[in-house]
Amino acid sequence: MRLVFCALFFVASFVKAETFVAHCRDRPPELVPTNPGCSGPIAEIIETAVGKLGHEVEWHLVPWIRTIKIAEYGDVDIIPRHSMNDKRSEFLYPATYGYETCNVYYMVNSDSQIKIERFEDLVGLIVGARRGSFYSKTFNESTELTKRFYNSDEQLLLLLKAQRIDVAIVSSGQNEETYRNEPIIHQVKYIDTFYNGRHISIPKKSPMAKYQAEFIQIIDEMRTSGEVNAIFQKYNVPPPVQYKE
Repeated sequence: MRLVFCALFFVASFVKAETFVAHCRDRPPELVPTNPGCSGPIAEIIETAVGKLGHEVEWHLVPWIRTIKIAEYGDVDIIPRHSMNDKRSEFLYPATYGYETCNVYYMVNSDSQIKIERFEDLVGLIVGARRGSFYSKTFNESTELTKRFYNSDEQLLLLLKAQRIDVAIVSSGQNEETYRNEPIIHQVKYIDTFYNGRHISIPKKSPMAKYQAEFIQIIDEMRTSGEVNAIFQKYNVPPPVQYKE
């Protein structure tokens, strides 16, 4: 009788296991497509968390712009390594796995003699930024600044060199060297520093959204226990900052 019960339990457990479709993209070292799978610390965190739920992950290689679009309709179950904004919060259940320290720099033409030591010093200046980019809440939500939006950093740099804008804004790790390599351009004293949350999300319209509360809890427990940081260290990748908001 015990053997029959164990067999039935095994079959029931197998039937209940489900497959989460997750999207991989080429963002080394955190995400590395391996065809047909995905490698890197973020991929392992996702596979570990889903495994703790008793399920498995199926990886698809999909460009980010397509991933975030179809996530609105629930055509993917897990999207990895992203930041959050008000629009995304409308259709995603985010699980925070850590934070990145982000710096926002302001660049000026050296001939302009502009000095900016605090955010208020930007008022009255024409500040150029990339269209559609999030820099910081301080900048993006400000209604006091005169902002002009352009399609690329290269365009911003040309305008700054020609002094058609007074200031160009740039985030750390996003083409900042494009500005630093120009002798005529220099960074002002004021730097906007903040913590930017990094998330793994389940779309609200995904059939796997029924597991979102458990998934978020597991990721949080992995953060608290140090498991997230240990996985990053296993890949020799600096772990994210861990703190409670």
